[in-house]
Amino acid sequence: MAIIGLGKTIGHKKKQIGVEHRMENKFTLIKVFAGTSSQGTVLEELPAEYLSDQEFKLCASPGLALGLAKGDTIKLHPNGDFELIKHGGNFCIQIYKEQPIKEKIEAVESIVKKELSGSLDGFYNGSLAFTAPISNGFDATNHTFNKIRDVLEAEYYYSNIYKNLYDFEDEELVSWARELD
Repeated sequence: MAIIGLGKTIGHKKKQIGVEHRMENKFTLIKVFAGTSSQGTVLEELPAEYLSDQEFKLCASPGLALGLAKGDTIKLHPNGDFELIKHGGNFCIQIYKEQPIKEKIEAVESIVKKELSGSLDGFYNGSLAFTAPISNGFDATNHTFNKIRDVLEAEYYYSNIYKNLYDFEDEELVSWARELD
């Protein structure tokens, strides 16, 4: 089993997202199903707020796992599978870019914050995870991420809007996404 932690590299140090925000054991790192590889199940570590019996509120959007975004409330099963209990009102947008340049990362982080009141929740080994409030709608979010695509020279993917997460040919949207714009 591989465990992937989406951390943010600052200078020469790797900082795990959420670790610096722990308060009286209310915040923790959880492991959610992110797929399979030739070596077995892949789990992604995410910072979360503990709510109650295996229920957590995500404090960051994932860089690998599908169907989740910052602010979502989930029920987490021991094997890493999860059920979405409540959508948190955010898009999760993922980009993969091998060895992005630090200045470009800082530029896109500024763009998403300024234009969408969003955030770059983390990057690690080429995976970038962004959060943008759905209140911006698809048009404004696409406009901003088209700029980010141009800066990074990499495509973006809405990872939490599709009903059938693992069938990339099926573009049926989840109910809240169909209601936007």
